[in-house]
Formats: sequence, C-alpha cells, structure tokens
Amino acid sequence: MSYAKRGVIGIIIGIVVLCGAIVGGLVIHAKLERIQPGHVGVSVRKCSGGGVSQDPIPTGYYWRELFCEDVIEYPISMQSLILTKSPTEGDPEDQSITVTSSEGLKINLDIALNFTLDAKEVPHIYERWRSDIKDISHKYIRQTIRESLQLTFAKYTAEELYSNKKEIARAEAEEFMRKRLEPLGFVISQFTLNRIEPPDQVIQAINNKVAMVQQAQQSEQEVRKKQAEAAQQVAVAKGEADAMRTHAEGEAQAIQLRAEAQAHANKILSDSVTPQLVEYEKAIKWDGKLPTMTGGVMPMIQIK
Repeated sequence: MSYAKRGVIGIIIGIVVLCGAIVGGLVIHAKLERIQPGHVGVSVRKCSGGGVSQDPIPTGYYWRELFCEDVIEYPISMQSLILTKSPTEGDPEDQSITVTSSEGLKINLDIALNFTLDAKEVPHIYERWRSDIKDISHKYIRQTIRESLQLTFAKYTAEELYSNKKEIARAEAEEFMRKRLEPLGFVISQFTLNRIEPPDQVIQAINNKVAMVQQAQQSEQEVRKKQAEAAQQVAVAKGEADAMRTHAEGEAQAIQLRAEAQAHANKILSDSVTPQLVEYEKAIKWDGKLPTMTGGVMPMIQIK
C-alpha cells in the first residue's frame, strides 16, 4: 500500500474518531443534568411504563436516560408571593384581593406570603399541577389566600377589620391556609396584611369616631386637672387655717402661762410682806430726825 493511500486511510480514521468523540460528547452532555443549589429535580420518564418518580433528585449532577427521561427543577428556597394594588411591587398589574365584611362592604387588601416547598413533596406537586412554581403561586395559592380571607373577614365588620380585629383576622386566615397548603408541600413561613382599605365612608366614620374619643379624653383630662387644682387650693387654704389656729392657740396658751406666773409671783410677794417686815423697812429708811411739824403729836416708832 502506497504512502498516499495510507495517509488517506489515516485521515479517514481520524475523522471517524473525531466524529465519534463529538457524538459521544453530545450524548454525554445530553444525558448529564445539573441540579442547581436551592433546587430539587423531578424525574419524568417518557418511555413505556414511565411516569413521575416519587423520589426527588437532590442538588448536584444526575445522569438521565437519553430520549426517555426529562428532569424538571423546582426551587426549595424561600418564595414570595406579593399581591398588591401598587404597580411598583410584585406584578405591575393590580393583584390585590377584594373580600366582603360581615355587613357586605367591600374591603381591598394587599398581602404578602412567604413559603418554601417541602423537598419530598415536590414530585407530587409536579404530578398534581404539571406547572412551574410561579404559575402554581398565581393560580392555586392565590385562590386559597382569597378563600381564607373571605371566610375569615365575613365574620367581622369593616370597622373591626380596620381597627382592633385586623391581627385576629390575619391569624385566622393564616391558620386556614396552613391546613390547606402544608399537606400539599407548601410550607408557610410568613403571611402579612400590608394594606386594608374599606370603603371611604367607613374610613371617614372611623376617623370621626376616633376624633370624638380623643376630644372626650381631652375634656376628661381637663376636668381632672381642674379638680386637682381645686383640691390643691383647698389643701393650701386648710393648711393656712390650721397654721393660724395653731398660732392663736399658742398665743393664748402663752398669755395664760404668763398670767399664771404673774399671779404666782404676786402671791409669793404678798405672803412675804408681814407687819414686822414693814416696821423693819421703815426703821432702815428713818434718818433719826423727828419731823419738825408734828402737830403736837409725838410719832410712835416701834422697834423690836
């Protein structure tokens, strides 16, 4: 065999090997699936005897059967469903929910639901809906939310839902959703009511009622303040009267004590003055001279 023929045969063999490698690579690439982090896969067999495998495919690489198997990925990380009237949140279209109160008034709501998928239930979720999580969220889960809110809000008046019963109604609706969704593989993390908007006349009536209550409270505070001021003035006047009475009683007692002391002193002085003491005092004070004018009577001086 000539060198030329050998060269041609070598080239042909090289091309065949290369094509085989390319085909093999394509086959390998077609059979190798990669499940992203935060996801699980669902094996869907398409050949005879096929169906949905009940075992979810974990994160990582997975060899699937070429032409007879598809792999569908579902996220098991946190999912958020935001249903709002505002075009800047969630969907640009109005996704808010409207329900009725016990008196039949319409109440418009913005809600947010955070949930995850139970990994072991993901194959059943695919088998039941044959759709992705976004489509399931905006159809089945949204309808479940609306049903739970309608059943709950129908028990309360619009005024109660706008004021003191909002949290109670929210908790009841969440409990309803948990019982409905979690057995199907949807695990609720958080459910919030971001906006409750009853009709304008209800809001106005509530605001008027609040204003009246505030005015009543203010009036009550003013009455209490005046009562406190009056009580303080009475206490001050009583204190002054008590002080004046105490002072007067003290003065009267002092006068009485002084009078008693003076009387006692007078008594002692009176008891001490005897006739002998009087004559003695006279003798001490006499200078020995007789008065020049006696009227012919000799003064009698008794000295003992």
